[in-house]
Amino acid sequence: MKDQSKITDSSLVSWKNDFNEREYQYLKNIINGLISKGEMNDVFIQTYKDDKKRIMHIFEPFCTLNYIGFMSPSVISIAFTNDEIEFWSGDDNGLQILSDRLTLANKSKMPNNAYSEVDFWHFVDNIGMYTEKPF
Repeated sequence: MKDQSKITDSSLVSWKNDFNEREYQYLKNIINGLISKGEMNDVFIQTYKDDKKRIMHIFEPFCTLNYIGFMSPSVISIAFTNDEIEFWSGDDNGLQILSDRLTLANKSKMPNNAYSEVDFWHFVDNIGMYTEKPF
């Protein structure tokens, strides 16, 4: 498990080369969004790569999403396969990457516009559920 703080252009990101440039930008925008829109200073993640997929596993995204009015799973795995993004969810904060208890929540294409807000809200739209009542 890695403790990932906000990513800047000068940050040395150990997992950057596990993903292609667009995937990295997407993940960077999600991590920075979770940090800047919530009350956290960092995000706990795991990464995995093989010949068929590249995965980032994010622990406790609900800390930020609940704060901004969205319910979300306890953990999320974002898997990049071919031209699709798969969003896998889990109901226990302790679930690790590649757990057999993760379930496929949604599939999507990569957003066309590589902007921080577009990427972050694409992520939220795929895993969050808006609620009228604040937590």
